[in-house]
Amino acid sequence: MSQHSITVIGAGCAGCAAALTAARCGREVRLFEQRPENSTSIHEGALPCELTGSNDLGVEDLDRATGLLKAELQELCPAALRAADSSRIGEHSLMVDRSAFALAILAAIESSERITLIRDEVRKLPGGIVVLATGPTTWSPLARGLHHAADAHYAFSWIGRAPLVSIDGIDLDAAEWWPPYPGAEPALFLPVADEQLQEFARRLAEGERDNVPAFTGEMMLADQAVPIERLAAHPEELAGAILRGPQGPDVPEHGPMLRLDPDDTDHDAFHIHGCLTALTAAAQSHALKALPGFARAKIVRPGTIHRIPRVPGDEALLPTLQLERTPRVLVAGTLTGVYGYAEALATGAAAGLGAARLAGSRRPMPPPPESLIGALCRCLAERTPNAQGRMIRANFGMVAEPAAAEGLSKRERRERQMESAIKAVRAWLRDVVGESTPNSRS
Repeated sequence: MSQHSITVIGAGCAGCAAALTAARCGREVRLFEQRPENSTSIHEGALPCELTGSNDLGVEDLDRATGLLKAELQELCPAALRAADSSRIGEHSLMVDRSAFALAILAAIESSERITLIRDEVRKLPGGIVVLATGPTTWSPLARGLHHAADAHYAFSWIGRAPLVSIDGIDLDAAEWWPPYPGAEPALFLPVADEQLQEFARRLAEGERDNVPAFTGEMMLADQAVPIERLAAHPEELAGAILRGPQGPDVPEHGPMLRLDPDDTDHDAFHIHGCLTALTAAAQSHALKALPGFARAKIVRPGTIHRIPRVPGDEALLPTLQLERTPRVLVAGTLTGVYGYAEALATGAAAGLGAARLAGSRRPMPPPPESLIGALCRCLAERTPNAQGRMIRANFGMVAEPAAAEGLSKRERRERQMESAIKAVRAWLRDVVGESTPNSRS
């Protein structure tokens, strides 16, 4: 294999963004989907870029962090944004139909003349330039190869997802559609009486739990959430975790309500907001049937908590997302310690650009510090390995305030930050690909 070839291992959000970005810069890429025959406990199918948690890629308003990340991604990996827009089911936030999104990403990959999609498990680090984006499916012996290449021990975090239920099994007589907060996509809300919450808590407390490796005691999830069964002894805390009614000037008064977020265009299935759990599928079903309208509830996909390995930044990662000890290997997605789909796409695009520079016998450049992608990569490289399991999400606090910001409103400061970020990202992209225009077909 040529030392200038690019191999991307893992075809989730980060891996697909890396492949599409490197191909757009004119590089030949082999993209390995790691699940040719053996799937995982968190995947359902064999499509690349399967969203294994929620279906929400975040808000698009440019004064929000995910909005700026998407604007930067529009410059670096427009194919990913086109796939999201073509599969969207919301108007105000980028909620997508998971199946349609995966199919759109697959179509973008297959239409690129420079990407070869290979459905095969990679069991050791290959030669040449490698982008490793295997996330929670970083299995042995590939995991051992990464450990050797990084010369650092893994840190671990845990992420939860809520159960997905079929609309067919929900009694909608008392259901109402409201935006959870002003400007949000409408969600389905069901009122919950106190006695129903008490019975739900009792069933949670009695339910059988799955064995989640190393997740014990009072540990919290990566986003500092708590599994709902741990709150069963404190119904008021349980209510605070899962019963959050709609808010806004036009919302009438209401009691405690359970929120259900749509998962697809036809509203055939819904995520139960806030219900992160490690109970077995049978125990989840039994507990949910205590809630209003759920007597015939059908779980399409159980909630789960799963472990995610990550490379400790200050021991192994450079701001370019290269491994310090083995710089021909770049890391993207949750392996870096990021949390969120937009963040996974962003680190994938950054790693793809770094790989493209390496393939051109040039040293990768860190993303510009004025950009949110650059600030995110810098934070990942500086993080300590014992950060109590927390993962990093992008936020405006990572980016330096604009010059002469005194006296400006928050919105004006954000507008300056956004203008500076987009300008810097465009210059960074030109430095990678030269003065030629990236191939729009990729």
